[in-house]
Amino acid sequence: MTGPQHPAVTHPQDLLAELAAGRATAAAWNERLLAWLTDHILASVITFDVALVVPLAAIPAPGPVKLTVGVVSGSWFQLWALPALQRTQQAAERQRAAKADVDHQALTHIATVVDEIHAALTGPHDRT
Repeated sequence: MTGPQHPAVTHPQDLLAELAAGRATAAAWNERLLAWLTDHILASVITFDVALVVPLAAIPAPGPVKLTVGVVSGSWFQLWALPALQRTQQAAERQRAAKADVDHQALTHIATVVDEIHAALTGPHDRT
């Protein structure tokens, strides 16, 4: 977080850290593995091309082969599409986190100014 903290305003990263404190290390390892698979294998154009071309190549094949290829290629397409959708959601989450940080900075500024105004109004005044 950049900027000053105000005791009345909890930063969103502090809330997320409290939630993440209860997670096991296995979950963190799984997240790293999924990120690597998504970045290097699953969301690649080659995987999409395989999921698209293999069923087309199986059109002249006999019925049971078509059925098998259709089931497998549907799985391949899900294997490609779901990680791609997840990457999109992660990008949106990063944008929401950035907005939350900006909102926190604005609330901290407002709370600080209100405190200064309150101190100026209730401070010692010269009444002569």
